[in-house]
Amino acid sequence: MEKTIYQDFVRAVGQHQGRTALMHKRNGRYQSISFRQLSEAVDQVAAGLARRGVKKDDRVAIYSYNRPEWVVADLAIIKLGAVVVPIYHTLPSEAVSYIIRDAEVRHLVVETPELFSTLVDLLDRVPGLKDIVTLFSRETETRSGKELFSFDSLRKAGAKTLAQDPDLGKAHVPSADDVVTVVYTSGTTGEPKGTMLTHGNILSNVRGAIERFGINEKDTLVSFLPLCHMFERTCGYYTMLLAGASIAYAESLDTIRADVQAVRPTLLIVVPRVLEKVYNAVVEKVTTGSALGRSLMLAALRTFSRTARLRAKGRPWPLGLRFRHWLLGRLVVRKLRALAGGRVRIIVSGGAPLDRRLARIIRNLEFDLVEGYGLTETSPVVCAAMPGENKVGTVGRPLPGVEVRIGENDEVLVRGPNVMKGYLNKPEETAQAIDKHGWFHTGDQGRFDNAGNLIITGRIKELIVTAYGKNIPPVPVEQAISGSEYVEQAMVIGDRKPFLSALIVPSRLVLEGFAREKGIPTQDFEALLGHPEVVSLFRQEMDRALENFAKYEQVRAFRLLPDPFTVENGLLTPSLKMRRPRIALAYRDRIEKMYQEQ
Repeated sequence: MEKTIYQDFVRAVGQHQGRTALMHKRNGRYQSISFRQLSEAVDQVAAGLARRGVKKDDRVAIYSYNRPEWVVADLAIIKLGAVVVPIYHTLPSEAVSYIIRDAEVRHLVVETPELFSTLVDLLDRVPGLKDIVTLFSRETETRSGKELFSFDSLRKAGAKTLAQDPDLGKAHVPSADDVVTVVYTSGTTGEPKGTMLTHGNILSNVRGAIERFGINEKDTLVSFLPLCHMFERTCGYYTMLLAGASIAYAESLDTIRADVQAVRPTLLIVVPRVLEKVYNAVVEKVTTGSALGRSLMLAALRTFSRTARLRAKGRPWPLGLRFRHWLLGRLVVRKLRALAGGRVRIIVSGGAPLDRRLARIIRNLEFDLVEGYGLTETSPVVCAAMPGENKVGTVGRPLPGVEVRIGENDEVLVRGPNVMKGYLNKPEETAQAIDKHGWFHTGDQGRFDNAGNLIITGRIKELIVTAYGKNIPPVPVEQAISGSEYVEQAMVIGDRKPFLSALIVPSRLVLEGFAREKGIPTQDFEALLGHPEVVSLFRQEMDRALENFAKYEQVRAFRLLPDPFTVENGLLTPSLKMRRPRIALAYRDRIEKMYQEQ
């Protein structure tokens, strides 16, 4: 087997030359790029970069959303033995500046004029940055001593160079232990850390994913999670290409539904937030639709839930149930499958815990939903369920070659070929994260069930310790609350406090539908949130959601917020995790008032 990513890519090109590697939208229609065409583009861009002075171990950043040029630039940089530093396209300028300086980036690929505008004020503060490649049409120019030139001109110069000097841009042959990328963690607390991952780290994950999910050249994926995130990069990019499968890039986050229906993928890689949004959109459409539509959906959920239980127990279905299953499958479930293109064989969810109620609904409707668990530092996958062997509430078993054990304080420890080399420029943090026996300390808490599936129970740093000494992991409570159709987001508070409270972001469309039915004005949304009937509704929803939780896990007070937690307002990380300290600071006055009023 090949030891490096580029070598494995060359192998894949040799086996699948004429097959579609990538698809992207142009003039409203998907265009295909074959493996051969992708390889030619990589060679040309690599030669262009070599001509610009890119060499082994140089750090080259990619500041862009998903598109074919991201892949071309990534593989070209890797071919030269340089190190890829991905930068989320949603990051604010100060975070971009920190990454460029900390990683000592010498060359930068930037996607749009809007992203470039965030760099303009930084150029004088990053003297090590030599030049910038733009993916938008632009004349070559110099800004603050940095040369700007277009991706197209870089590729054309590389093609001309190859014709004159084929050895320029020749592939560097690194070892499996060489660093291939530095990926900065989202930084929910503290400053981001640059995770150094090697060829061997990532390829061990790729091979494990191909084996576990049976990825092959017949598969197609619609890619919309950021390639800067190792979940998408490893599972939705390297795994797909190196298995000979095809990747179609969504035009934007707003066009995912149309893109999925156009491409008709066999695989979807999602984070729970995406599934929650899709589910809430379906619920909103059904609840505001006809009475017949609501009745059919409810009947389908009940029927498919019953058949799922009988199937799990190996028991036969009564004749009447068989008929209802067939009929509702045609009237309801087939339409739901059409939303995903009608060919999806596996949905892989990762990046954050998935609400159990939502997972059951999706699986009961006979979608093969597979949950996994991992971290940037583990390339990223640690565990994943086997297709068809999913158990709600678990994240499956470790990938081949990966060891997992439970340490002190129920911490999940990981050891194996997927564990990072360390944090860039942070030897002390590296020593704290990876002990002398090679175990990576994840900071997550968990346990195994009787079948060897890992169950994540919380995160040590997020653990709430109340004033009465009760230890409460907030995520299960938040997931239960977010199971309500009226709740978009929820964050539980209570560290060193006498009881739990919560900040709730309502699902605006669903709530406004409720208000219209009750004759409550909806013009002023913030005023709507304070209406006694609305407050009573959320109190009832909260009590129902937490009825099976312990008394000390009940949420006594809450506040409804008019604005969601987003990446743009700094309250979510680019991978859609809540920045708890920032949220607590942003709503400090409301939180203090909640406790004063009790």
